[in-house]
Amino acid sequence: MKVLIVKPSSFGDIVQALPVATGLRRYWPDAEIHWLTFDAYEPLLRDHHAIDRLMILRRRDLRPGGWLRLWRWIKALRAERYDLVLDLQGLLRSGILTWLTKAPLRLGLATAREGSTLFYTETILEPPPPAQEKYLEFLRHLGIRPDPYAFDLAPPPLAVASLDPGRYVVLHPYSRWRTKLWPWRYYQEVVDALPEVRFAVVGEGPWFPLHGENVLDLRGRLAFPQLMAVLKEAGAVVSTDSGPSHLAAALGAPTLALFGATDWQKTRPIGRHVTIERYPAPCSPCMKRSCPQKIPMVCMSEITPAHVLRYLSHRLGIVPRHPFPAESVRVIGLE
Repeated sequence: MKVLIVKPSSFGDIVQALPVATGLRRYWPDAEIHWLTFDAYEPLLRDHHAIDRLMILRRRDLRPGGWLRLWRWIKALRAERYDLVLDLQGLLRSGILTWLTKAPLRLGLATAREGSTLFYTETILEPPPPAQEKYLEFLRHLGIRPDPYAFDLAPPPLAVASLDPGRYVVLHPYSRWRTKLWPWRYYQEVVDALPEVRFAVVGEGPWFPLHGENVLDLRGRLAFPQLMAVLKEAGAVVSTDSGPSHLAAALGAPTLALFGATDWQKTRPIGRHVTIERYPAPCSPCMKRSCPQKIPMVCMSEITPAHVLRYLSHRLGIVPRHPFPAESVRVIGLE
């Protein structure tokens, strides 16, 4: 049995789809399992025990000037002669790549977009949210019982000397959507309120100052393996709705995900120690990348530092300097 999983992006979606590879490996231990992904995510998947080979699609080859390399890559893909292909992406490009394999069994969701269903031999009904369920449904369709927590990530040992496992908090303040951002000044207030706590700041995005003797700034300095190690050993992770929040949850780290414009019921991180915090603004979730109200975005600005401190004090067993306000944020514990 030779299987190809087509899931080239994005960060958080790939993390949530990992139990598919694990489920296939457990059900068919002798199968050869490949994963098609963009080159940016190769370090995330490279050492996964359930994946025998990565079929790396380079974004540059999709642009004019890279078509000859793309054609050679497609020929190599077809030469693999897969028995089964799972298109977890569900877009026109992934559908075409699925079809080009000429596998006798090509699976995709019936709700896949951009006409991609034309390239499948079988379609699968999409189950209700959360989003991870649509990936797990591929396993159920094949008669395989899925384990939603079987991410089976294996990060390297923590190699940051100034961080003690379980005794620091990771802050991830970035997202590609502006409407997912928590006000940056709030991170400084959290840091100032807990001077006895070590904070590690991770991620890539616009720089903003974050000061304190208790702050270790790792922004832009961690490759995927090192990021996984830092997240896994954290006492708590505070993040926007973003790829690192999904990765932290998958690694089993206590994760607080802050939601505003997006729908936590659909796109929440999946893990055994996940808490969602959101403000019940009447316009949320709007699923928009920019806020019609511009500034401030009520859905995020009304999640105050005190609310995050409430979570951290409970998780770390500490008492913040400032009292908590009256409860005004909807907190959904998912542990």
